[in-house]
Amino acid sequence: MKVCIIGCGSIGSTLAKAMEEMDEIQTMYIADNSKERVISLTDKCKKVVYFENFEDIVNNIELVIEAASQEAAKKYTPLALENGKDILVMSVGAFVNDDFRGKCKILAKQNKCRIYIPAGALCGIDGIGSAVQAEIEEVLLISYKPPDAFQDIKYLTKRKIDVNSFKRPQIVFNGPAKDAVKHFPKNINVAATISLAGIGFEKTRVKIVVDPNATRNTHRIIVKGKFGEIECKARNLPFPENPKTSYLAALAAISAVKKIVGNVWVGV
Repeated sequence: MKVCIIGCGSIGSTLAKAMEEMDEIQTMYIADNSKERVISLTDKCKKVVYFENFEDIVNNIELVIEAASQEAAKKYTPLALENGKDILVMSVGAFVNDDFRGKCKILAKQNKCRIYIPAGALCGIDGIGSAVQAEIEEVLLISYKPPDAFQDIKYLTKRKIDVNSFKRPQIVFNGPAKDAVKHFPKNINVAATISLAGIGFEKTRVKIVVDPNATRNTHRIIVKGKFGEIECKARNLPFPENPKTSYLAALAAISAVKKIVGNVWVGV
């Protein structure tokens, strides 16, 4: 299989290194704002080929992987689907927009291709997907991250919230997932994943906690409904060079690709 990866940051580069070892992957076309970063990756991954124009390589690939940003997801998801290519989306927050989400679903159906959304830095997505087949009364996500993960966030700046001054854990956001994804686009993609798997962006509640003593990104999920109750907690180590992103998110992308190119799915 020949694939295209949009983004060569923490997740994209980790994924590329893993795919280098997969016999099913022949070529990885990679684009990034930094050409030098991609070229540097070619020293470690012989399957990597840098590209600039998506139109030049789209006919050569079978799968597109977005690992850059919500803006990249909004640009490349329709492009991939219009060309009949499956796409794996990491910046799930892009789907918070109803019109965009609806457009992508229609394109996928019309062109007989798929949109893959990995579990990311979470556990319990399979349980939420099962529970929603009956009736879910409540979905609550509580995310705890260190101050380093919340630098230069406009939502906090406008409210004159200085996370570096915190001496103890403090809630900096409490509201629907729709607003959480909008105000924290690089911190809380997990809220979008939960919303899509469960009861939607309006009904899913999110609390974001800045913890000055935290050394891990922790996500706690509480789900209640006719099925009973689910409570999960993931305490993830962040990438050293990118505290906004959990290492588990990259591992989830690797797992998703292995499922896509393989023949056995566990937890469907």
